Amino acid sequence: MNLSFLAALATSLMLTPGCRRIVPPQETSVPAAPARPLIEFQSPHYDGKALAGRLLVGSEEGTLTLDRRLIENSSVEVVAVLDCATAQPVEFLVADRFPPPAREEDLLRLEPGYWFGTQVDFPLFDEQLNGKPGPDCIEITLSFIPKPPTPALTTTLRVSQIPAPPDAGQGPH
Repeated sequence: MNLSFLAALATSLMLTPGCRRIVPPQETSVPAAPARPLIEFQSPHYDGKALAGRLLVGSEEGTLTLDRRLIENSSVEVVAVLDCATAQPVEFLVADRFPPPAREEDLLRLEPGYWFGTQVDFPLFDEQLNGKPGPDCIEITLSFIPKPPTPALTTTLRVSQIPAPPDAGQGPH
């Protein structure tokens, strides 16, 4: 082959553009701001051993993604318990739960104005395990843990033990 031919071929290959394509402008997606959750605890019942009631979850702003199972000490946990009489922290039980990962059907997306609720039950005191009964009144702080990127939200409520009714079978003698 002729050397000048090879030089001309190499030059044309270098100057000839390769594959070209037109790329449309890319949409720059801005990640959604985290939702601002709301929680409300309705009809609290404290018997000296456990706190039970209806937990409602809503969104004040943005779309909130939550695990509709609202598992105690997983999606919702007790952060602190104080004795109302002394304002001092008291020792309480935490039942560890290791639920399976949420499936797609377990996840719920709440828009502002919508609420989701379920019954929850937190065993707190066991005289056989703690060595003492629970106080007559507690101030309890609960934390709701939604799916990221939404941060956790806490609420505190004060609940008194409902006194046991006098035994109907025992009257004055």
